[in-house]
Amino acid sequence: MSSGLIVCDVCKATFSELSKLRLHNYRLHSTEVNVFVNGVSTRVLRNDDGVFLCPCCSRQKYTSPDSLKRHLKKHFQDQEAKATTQTDNESEGNQSCTDSDTEVDNDDTVAVILDTEITTPLSTAQEVVKEIHSTQDYKTAVLSAFDALSQPSEDQEKKLLIAELGDLKPVAYIDHQGKEHSLLAASKVIDSLTSSQKKEKQSLFLAITPKKRNHSGVETETNPSPSIRSVVLDSPYKNLLSKAKYIELDHQSSLFLNNSWSINPIATHIATKILEEMILVEGHKALLVLCGEIYGRLPSLDAHYEKTSTTKGNFPQCSLPHIDTRYPNLELCLLNVDRSQKLVLGTKTMNVLITSSIRIDCNEKPTIGPSSSNGFLPSRQTRIFIEKTKIEEVQRMIEKKSTFNEIGSRQVLLYPFDEFAQLRQLRSKFDKISTYLCYRFSSKYTNDCRTRPFTIWTLADRSTNRDEDSTNKSASKLFRYIATSVWKKGEEALLEQEFVVTLRDQYKPKHKIQRIYEEIDKLYDKDTPAISIIANKDLNRQLKKLASLLSSEISEGNERIASNIYHYFNETSC
Repeated sequence: MSSGLIVCDVCKATFSELSKLRLHNYRLHSTEVNVFVNGVSTRVLRNDDGVFLCPCCSRQKYTSPDSLKRHLKKHFQDQEAKATTQTDNESEGNQSCTDSDTEVDNDDTVAVILDTEITTPLSTAQEVVKEIHSTQDYKTAVLSAFDALSQPSEDQEKKLLIAELGDLKPVAYIDHQGKEHSLLAASKVIDSLTSSQKKEKQSLFLAITPKKRNHSGVETETNPSPSIRSVVLDSPYKNLLSKAKYIELDHQSSLFLNNSWSINPIATHIATKILEEMILVEGHKALLVLCGEIYGRLPSLDAHYEKTSTTKGNFPQCSLPHIDTRYPNLELCLLNVDRSQKLVLGTKTMNVLITSSIRIDCNEKPTIGPSSSNGFLPSRQTRIFIEKTKIEEVQRMIEKKSTFNEIGSRQVLLYPFDEFAQLRQLRSKFDKISTYLCYRFSSKYTNDCRTRPFTIWTLADRSTNRDEDSTNKSASKLFRYIATSVWKKGEEALLEQEFVVTLRDQYKPKHKIQRIYEEIDKLYDKDTPAISIIANKDLNRQLKKLASLLSSEISEGNERIASNIYHYFNETSC
């Protein structure tokens, strides 16, 4: 770089040397650390608070891998001293040491002794092996066997070279809990293992299929995206998720997500179809997308486009993909906007705001709203998985040149039901026709009134124990009336004064919402019973105030929605 500085992709800190950046990433941004617990390599994940919890006592918290390792060494030393004292008392001078009693002291691991027993039956591992072929690709399996997944790329290349020179191949061992552990062995040894398994009718060892080289010399995996199987099998919701077949986003799918909105009339339908039930994987964290909103890049297509112009010489944060991303013209990022972190997927033609998601690597309540990152920190190497059936549906849409449920000029439904739920949660530009486009998608798990997040358009349908509508629910009816008018008449849409007066009279005098209705009522002339909606800046100003007043009840309602989603996922995974 011309400035001589190297920038951290996560926190934007700068460093003069690459080695310092690597050390910084290891200490502050590593998402996991490997330790030996009772002789078994164990992954300790950094939690949502940004700390590692001690796997032995679960009380101590550490911000860096090294501090956790030092703490674990103390555990080992205390237990070793206790064990030595006990041995001396029982048989003086008789000292023995097994491999599991020996401390492993290197840069990556530390041994810890725990008094634990594995009680899971052997059949569990056998059933898992029957269900999968391999949960890691060839390269990942080799690096996992060397415990080098978190090491710098230069060190990883050395490990791969060692395996190649030694003619060693990876083999997966499935333990009694169904977990996969990678080992290295000669081909003859692997053949011997697999042969003995057939005789004993057991399947605890799996050979990892090697990568093949194409004509250009680039390695390609023979089994596409096998790691998603590991994510699903380790998930508390595996019974639910295993019903779907996931594949990693490929080049063709990336092209679909970058289709021109101007030329291709079904580009938005194709994009939302692919994005439904998308799974994001970063390290050992996995996020299932439940709901999202798409926004066009160009102001001529979408008034709510992402700003890219400079302000006082400063470039705004932007989700436009870089050139070195994992998938062409596609990048997942966190944007700090409006005092919140928003999880956004960016392409050349659109940006996708994730508004509802659930972690599937742990049993946690889902998050709903624009700040729906859910403790997930994406990078340019975040893996994206989509349902295979979605691609098949997209192919059929293209081949048949599908027609959709049109409800007006440029207004097309994503689903044939609950049209208001397909409008984006917006609080401005109600004088622009693109505000009323149906660009909000939902997953198959959450596409109903119990599990969809509330918006200004759907709050009117919120189920409560009260017989009378709340003041905010009545206000939501105004937005629905306006949307319906725009869908029917487009640029000529009108707001009838009679409807505004009817809603106004439902409120007590001097109520905040009642005052807004009074201001809207003043926009009518004596001889004009209706006013235009599109390009009406005076009406837009009042509607922005009204939308802001609904925020608190929307948040309150979405807390209940999050509980409903959590209950559904746990109930269906039993």
